[in-house]
Parts: sequence; structure tokens; C-alpha cells
Amino acid sequence: MMRLAAVCALGLLLYGCARLPPAEPVAWRTHRAAMAALDAWRLEAKIGYRTPQEGGSVRLDWVQRGARSEVGLHGPFGAGSAQLQVEPGAAVLRQPGAGERRAESAEALSRELLGWPLPVRELRDWVRGIPYRDAPVEALILDPQGRLQELRQLGWALTFADYRTTEAGYLPGRIDAADGQLRIRMVIKRWHFER
Repeated sequence: MMRLAAVCALGLLLYGCARLPPAEPVAWRTHRAAMAALDAWRLEAKIGYRTPQEGGSVRLDWVQRGARSEVGLHGPFGAGSAQLQVEPGAAVLRQPGAGERRAESAEALSRELLGWPLPVRELRDWVRGIPYRDAPVEALILDPQGRLQELRQLGWALTFADYRTTEAGYLPGRIDAADGQLRIRMVIKRWHFER
């Protein structure tokens, strides 16, 4: 009788535990919160891209201040350089010798410029090694140190590697992303932080 009671109690315990979501490692919660709070930074990077039609690379100089992004692009398109200014609900594209162009999103303007949409809105979080905060996460894998290693979100499959110690914490040095039609490799050269 005691054995049957013990087996039943163990069964109830296992059933209850199976219904709880898995706990996140403490390191991940701490890292994610620190990176989400980081809202003033600058990064210099190179983006290699491949579409079904072409491939190439673009140099990137990104300044983030709160919700405002300023993304400088230097590459093989047009005059060779462009500046995207992005705020919630509005984006402006400026190129030397061309008129100013406006749209609701940086993705629309970057498609016009590059031939493919640079996911600026999502990259603002992804470059910090955290999921984009305004969309559900389809899958997430952490490395042994509790940092983001793989992410599936909004149709993108991303891999984060080469984490570096910076004055703001650990940040990825390389991000590989693919959405089925477009493959991007972003190699981050330098981070700068405002004090």
C-alpha cells in the first residue's frame, strides 16, 4: 500500500513538473535585460549578402539613440554611399546627388537601394544578441554561457557567434541570417558606447 502511494505521489509530481515551462538560465535573463536596456551605441560592421540573383557586400556604420537609428551604408550601389534615418513609423533615405526619399520603414527604402530589405527594426535587437522584442520567438538555443546562439524569428534563421567582451557586456561579433531568399553575414568590427 505504501509503495502504491509513493508511485502515485511520484506520478503526480512528474505530471506537475512536466507542465511547467523550462526555466531560463540566470545568465541569459541577466544578459538579455542588460542588452535590452542598452539604447545608445554605435557599431561598425560589414554585411555580406547573397540573393538568388546576386551577392555582394556593404559597409555599415550604425548609430542608435533610443528609438532613433542612423544607418550609414557604403557599397557598390549608386554613388556608393547612403544614409538611412529611422524613427518609429518613418524612414528617410539620403544619397549624394539624389533627392531625399521617405517611407514608413527602413525596409522599404533599403529594398529600393540594395534590392533587398535590410531588417533594421529587428537588427536593432539582434545585433545586441537578443530576440526582436515585438515578435514571438519560434525557437531559441543558448550557448553554454547563456548567450544567444541560434534564433528563429519572423521567418529568419539566425546564428550568433564570436561573442566579444565590451564595456557594455558580451556582444556577438558575427551574425548569420537567412530567410529563404536572402542570406546575410554581418561581421561587427567595432562597438562604441555613449557614457
